[in-house]
Amino acid sequence: MSEILRADKGSIPYALFWDWDHSTTWCLNVPGSQNAGVFNGYTKCSEYFVKDYKRMIDWAQVNGINAVGIVGMLRDRHGGIDDARRICAYGMEHNVRVYIIAGLFAYGGMYYEGDSPYSMSKFLEENPECAGKNADGSMFRADPWGYYGNVREPQGCPSNPRLREYVLDSLDWLFKTIPELGGIQMESGDNGVCQCELCKARRGAKAYKSNMSIEDMASIYPDAANVVWGRNPDAWVICETYHHFKDAACSVFNTPDASKDLQKLFAMPEKTFFQWKCDEMLEKDTWHDEDRLPEPMRKFNHVMRSHSGTHWRGGLRRDLVLDLIRRQCRLSYEAGYNAVSLFGEDSVYYPNVEFNYLALRYFANSPFATIEQFAEDIMAPRLGGSLQAEKYIEFAGNKNTPEKIQAAQREILKIASSLTDDDQIRRWLNLADFMNTVQWESRFKQTD
Repeated sequence: MSEILRADKGSIPYALFWDWDHSTTWCLNVPGSQNAGVFNGYTKCSEYFVKDYKRMIDWAQVNGINAVGIVGMLRDRHGGIDDARRICAYGMEHNVRVYIIAGLFAYGGMYYEGDSPYSMSKFLEENPECAGKNADGSMFRADPWGYYGNVREPQGCPSNPRLREYVLDSLDWLFKTIPELGGIQMESGDNGVCQCELCKARRGAKAYKSNMSIEDMASIYPDAANVVWGRNPDAWVICETYHHFKDAACSVFNTPDASKDLQKLFAMPEKTFFQWKCDEMLEKDTWHDEDRLPEPMRKFNHVMRSHSGTHWRGGLRRDLVLDLIRRQCRLSYEAGYNAVSLFGEDSVYYPNVEFNYLALRYFANSPFATIEQFAEDIMAPRLGGSLQAEKYIEFAGNKNTPEKIQAAQREILKIASSLTDDDQIRRWLNLADFMNTVQWESRFKQTD
C-alpha cells in the first residue's frame, strides 16, 4: 500500500470515499440513522459503527475504491479507540486504506467527542486561552450552516504556541495508539478564523476576513505531516485546502515572494497529498480542459473531491449524477490529479448511489469515456440490457420534470415484470420509489 502512483498512464489511480460517521448508513432500517449534517451526535447503537464500515470496505475492495476516510472516527459513543482499530485493521486485511479526517484547529481534534485528553473541544473549554477569538475578544466557536445536531464547538488559535504543541502531541499519540491507521486528512477549519492580533498580523490584513485561511494551513501542515510520518512512514497525509485551485484565494500558490510558511509547505515531501473541491466549478462550468495546478504544487499528489449526489449545496441525496462525476474525473486527470473522492455514506442498496460509486471508479480508470459507454459496460448488466440502461438514465432525469414521472412509472413496471434476476428487479423498483418521492413532493410546492 506504500507505492504512490501518478496519473500519467491514462487513468487516475486512486478513488476515495469521504464520510461522516453519524450519517454513514450501509446497514438499513436501523433506529437513529441520519442522512445529513455536520457536528451531529451519533444516534445509532454503537455496534453499527463497525458494521457500517465493514460493509463499505467489503464493497470497496471488490469495486476498486482504494481508501475510506472517516470524520468522527474516535467517539466514546461508538467504541472509541477499540472500534476504530477494528475498522482500520479490517481495511488493512482487505487492502482498503482507512484514514481519519480530523481538524487541527477545529472539528474536535483527533478525538472527536468524548472524555479524552485528546478531545480538542474538551481541551479548549478547559484552556480558553488557547481558543480562537472573535473580533470582540470572545471565544470563537464554529457556527456551521449544517443540519440537525450541530454543536458550536470552540475553535483553536493557530498562533498559540501551547495549542500548536497540543496538536502535534495529539497526532503523535493518535498514530502510536492506532498503528493500523492508514493516514489522515488534516484540516485547519472552514467555519471561520481566529481574529486575535497575532493571527491577523501573521495572515495579513485581507486574509483573516475569510471563513478559512490558507496561511493557517501552511503554518501547521508541514510539521503535522512530519509527526505522522515519524510514527508511520507509509501513512497518507492529505492536506485539505477547501478550495479549487482556480479560486482567487489560491493565487498565493503562484506568488514569487511566498511567505515563510508557504515556502515550508512547498518543501514538503512529494508523497504529500493535497485535497481540493470542485462542486462550484462543475456547476458553473468554469473549470476547463486546459487548466492546470499551480506550478509549485505539481510535484505532489492531489485529490479532487466533490459533494455530487448528496444533500450538500442544495443537492438531492441519492440523485444520479453521472455527468458530474464524469467531468470531475476527466478534468482532474487533465489537471494532473492522481485521486478523486466522493461521499460514500449511502448504501449501494440504492441503485442511483451504486451507479454513482461505480462511475467514480469507471471514469477514474477511463477519464475520456462517455456516459453511453458507462451505461453499456456497467449499467446494462445490472439492469437487464443496453436498452434498459438507456431508459434508466432517461427516467432518473425526470426529477426535473415531475409531470413525466407517472408515464415513466408504468414503463418501469413493465420492465421490472419482464425480468427474472432479483437484483435487477430491485434496482428498477427502487428507482420507481425514488421518482415517486420526487413527484409526491412536487404536489406540495405550490401550497407549502
